Amino acid sequence: MPPEPAAGHWRRSPFYRFALVLPAVIALIVGALFYPLFIEAQGHIRDEVQAAIELEIEGLETHFHERGLAGLREVLQRRMETADGAALYLLTDAAGTPLVGNLAAWPAGVAVRDESWFRVAAADGGTLEGRVFLLFGGDRLLVGRRSPLADFQRSMSLRLWGSAALITLVAAVLGWHFMRQMHRRLERMAQEAGRIQGGLLGQRLSVSTRGDELDLLAQRFNSAFDEIERLVDAAKHVSSAIAHDMRRPLIALRNALDEARRDRASDPALAARLEKLRGQTDELLRTFAALLSLARIEAGAAMPAREMLDLAAIAGDAIELYEAVAEAEGRSLCGELRPARVRGDRDLLFQVCQNLIENALAHGAGDILVTVALEADEVALQVRDQGRGVSDEALPRLFERFFRGDAARSAQGAGIGLALVKGIAEAHGGRVSVRRRAEGFEVGVILPWVTESPS
Repeated sequence: MPPEPAAGHWRRSPFYRFALVLPAVIALIVGALFYPLFIEAQGHIRDEVQAAIELEIEGLETHFHERGLAGLREVLQRRMETADGAALYLLTDAAGTPLVGNLAAWPAGVAVRDESWFRVAAADGGTLEGRVFLLFGGDRLLVGRRSPLADFQRSMSLRLWGSAALITLVAAVLGWHFMRQMHRRLERMAQEAGRIQGGLLGQRLSVSTRGDELDLLAQRFNSAFDEIERLVDAAKHVSSAIAHDMRRPLIALRNALDEARRDRASDPALAARLEKLRGQTDELLRTFAALLSLARIEAGAAMPAREMLDLAAIAGDAIELYEAVAEAEGRSLCGELRPARVRGDRDLLFQVCQNLIENALAHGAGDILVTVALEADEVALQVRDQGRGVSDEALPRLFERFFRGDAARSAQGAGIGLALVKGIAEAHGGRVSVRRRAEGFEVGVILPWVTESPS
C-alpha cells in the first residue's frame, strides 16, 4: 500500500494555496478599482465646493463695486438669512473685529492675505474652505463653505473598507469551500487508487453525477484499470492453467523414473542419474504446486479459514520440522516465540513459516532465529539469518514471483516461495516485511493481532 500522507500535507496542496491567494488577489483588484474612484470623487467634491465659493465671490464683488461697503454688508446680511448653513461669511475691520457674518471670529490658521485660498479644520471636526479678500481701508472679507469632503471621506472610507472586506471574505469562503471539495474528491480518488495498488483490482475510482473534468479523468482511469484487471486475470489464468496442465505429465514422468530406478537398481551409475532426475522432477512439482496455490489465493478461490490460532505454536512446529535440516548444514535454528493470537488458516500460516525458514536455509548464512512478537496492535513473525541478503536495488522486488537475487541464482528454487508468503499474508489482512539489520537479514510477515480469547 502507498504510504499515508504526512501530517499537514494539505498545506502543500495547490488548492490550499489557491484558497489563500484568491482573497489576496481579489483584495488587490478591489483596491486597484476602488481607490482611484475614491480619489476622483474627492476631486469632484473639492471642485464643486470651490466653484460654489467662486460663484458667491462673483456676486459679492458685483454688489461691492456697485454699492460700496454698505451694499456689501447688506447683501451679506441677506445671504446669511437665506443661506443653507454650509455658506460662511465674515466681514471684519482692519483689527479683526467682526462687523457682519455667521462666524464668531476669524478662524485660527487662516492667513490674512488678499485673494488667498484656505482649508482648515473647524472646531466641530469639519473642514472650512474658502477665500480671503483685503478691502479698501483694511477691512477683511472671508467667503467660504463648510466642506462635505471630510464627511465624505469618513463615510466612503467606511463603505469602501467594508465592501472590500466583505468581498474578500466571500472570496475566501468560496475559495476555501472549493478547495475543500476538490481536496476531498482527490483524496478519495487517491485512497481508491491506493487500494487498487494494494491488490484490490476490482476497486474503481468513484464518479459523481456532476460530469466534470475530474469525473472524466476518473472514467479514463477506470477504463485503464478495467484493462489492467483483464490482463492480470488473463496472466493469472494462463499461469494457473500451465501449472495445472504441466503437473500431470510431470507426475507421469516421476512415476516412470521411479519404475526405471527400481528396474535398474543393479546399475549404480544409472540409478544415481535417475535419482537426480527424480529430485529435479520433485522440484518442478513443488514449483507448480506453489504456483497453483498462489493463483488460487490471488483469485480469492482459496480464502483462508477464520479460526483462532496461536502463531507462536505454528512457528514452533515449523522450527521443530527443520531443526534437523539446519543441524545437518552445521547451522542452528532456534526461536523466540511469544504467544500471539491471530485469525486464519493453520495450513496456510504453517506454509508461511516453512517458506520463510526454507528461504533462510537456501539463501541465507549462519544461524537462523525465528521470532514471534507483538508490535502495537499487530503480530510480527520474523525469520533472521546472518547473511547479507539481497542488494538494496533488489529489495523492492524480493516478493515478486520468479524473482531471484544474484546470490540465489545458483541455488535451487524458482522464486515462488516469498511470492506465496506475500499472497497468504495479504489474504489474512496482513503484509510482508523485510529489513536489513546489523547482525543479518530479516524477512517476515505482519498480521492483525486478535485480543479476544478463542471460542
